[in-house]
Amino acid sequence: MRNPKGKLEICWSAEIIASNLDLLTEILLWAPAKSLLKFKCVSKRWHSLISDPKFCISHARCQRMLNRTADALMLSNGYKSTPEFHLVPLKHSTKVPFFDYFNVSEVTIIHSCNGLLLCCCKLMLDKPKFVKTTQMKNDGRYEFRYFVCNPTTKEFKILSPPKPAYLSLSLAFDPLISPYYKVVCICKGNSSKQNFQIDVYSSETESWSLLPILFEMPLGMTYSNGVFLDGSVHWYSYAETSLYFHIDSQSVKKMPMPFMFSWEGMDWDIMYFGESRGHMHLVLTKNRSSLEFDVFEMEFEYTGWSLSYHVNLQSMRMMFPELTWNFMNKHAVFSVLSIIQGEKDEEKKVVIFVDGRAMSYNLCDGTSIKICDLKPRPGRSDIARVPWRYEGCQAHPYFQSLVSV
Repeated sequence: MRNPKGKLEICWSAEIIASNLDLLTEILLWAPAKSLLKFKCVSKRWHSLISDPKFCISHARCQRMLNRTADALMLSNGYKSTPEFHLVPLKHSTKVPFFDYFNVSEVTIIHSCNGLLLCCCKLMLDKPKFVKTTQMKNDGRYEFRYFVCNPTTKEFKILSPPKPAYLSLSLAFDPLISPYYKVVCICKGNSSKQNFQIDVYSSETESWSLLPILFEMPLGMTYSNGVFLDGSVHWYSYAETSLYFHIDSQSVKKMPMPFMFSWEGMDWDIMYFGESRGHMHLVLTKNRSSLEFDVFEMEFEYTGWSLSYHVNLQSMRMMFPELTWNFMNKHAVFSVLSIIQGEKDEEKKVVIFVDGRAMSYNLCDGTSIKICDLKPRPGRSDIARVPWRYEGCQAHPYFQSLVSV
């Protein structure tokens, strides 16, 4: 026999929650961003609440503390002609976001940071002209446009152009620090070819601000592929030291690199440089054909790097004999897409790209699983006729977010 009294109590409780805005807000803060987009259709009141920028930033802060592991890795293919980017799902419910709302044909992802993406589109100003030769006489004029977007809400903001002589752009956003994002640009200084400056775009002022500081780059520093962590953008180097830019103090500081670079330098291949759950990681190898690499982690207050794991993928090779390892080309055997720091140490894993597949390797117990198949990057293939591989700098963490840009 049914219990109508119990059913009435449930309905009455739901009405109490719906009528109490503070209680409703507290409950909705725990819901995933994509679910909240659907909840907007419940009522005008819910739509107004979920659309409120204050709620959106509060939700981002709550989710930042609850879910600090990325939902997926978005792979930037370099100015694709379609609005779809390949995705490596790290959680089962993740779906591929489309970029058809940009209304441009060629888009690439430059950087990602806590739910926001920094992208670039290539706009042709006139059509290329061909002549009766094997080469193009005029490849057409084009210009680049930069914008920050939220792939979850499909909102985007076109940025004013950075300084013409810029070298790299990095996105800096942490809802726990500020509701505003910044874009950090390394550009050449005017006084000397060896001097560089920092130009910062702020979403709060919607303008660039060229800082008066000048600095020199360490030999072998890679100024692209910046990593944002603890209010700073970091870059790696093949020398003894590299640099990072602390945004609040507007200062460029030195960051040590692993000790082997002090005398061996370019003998080592940096396969990955990134951040997960507040931990900064560096993956080094001397020979990809050996299927071995080392995982380093930055120590507290930049005192140095500690060797966390030495990995040998022979166990993955034995567990998945169907995988083809291209030993003919030692630079294309495999690549490291990401280090995923779980809530517990035993959940720490590395995402590997090999033979057109994304694989997960558990750093604690050495077990491997297949995540997904990946199509080769369009229009590219290496000399050994294998699918063009993805590198760690092309894998961008994707988080669901409601933050407005």
